[in-house]
Amino acid sequence: MKITDEDWEQLSDADFDTSALFNAVDSLDKMRSNLNAGEEDQPPALRTDLLRLHTLASAVLNDGVRSKVPQLFELAGDIEDQVQDLASLLEQVQETLDQLTTLVPESLSYGALDDE
Repeated sequence: MKITDEDWEQLSDADFDTSALFNAVDSLDKMRSNLNAGEEDQPPALRTDLLRLHTLASAVLNDGVRSKVPQLFELAGDIEDQVQDLASLLEQVQETLDQLTTLVPESLSYGALDDE
């Protein structure tokens, strides 16, 4: 598999800032802090929060515990914020990868690989 001279010229002229890949790594590191196991192999805080949310939702919606309603919606809002932050970071990574993969030379496209 080899890139053609014409494709090489186009790729060399491409406007892609490779430092965006470092930014993608930074985004991933920020996500890891929310998704990694906690200290002493404790589950991630987001997982623990979702389980706690389930307990609160069950108490409120299934058992009719009105006193837990404020806690339920406060925790739901906090988790929603965390998830939106994670989604935003993941979207940044996806956008960077999209920008890079649009530069795939035709000579290296999947169809061209089958021909060799």
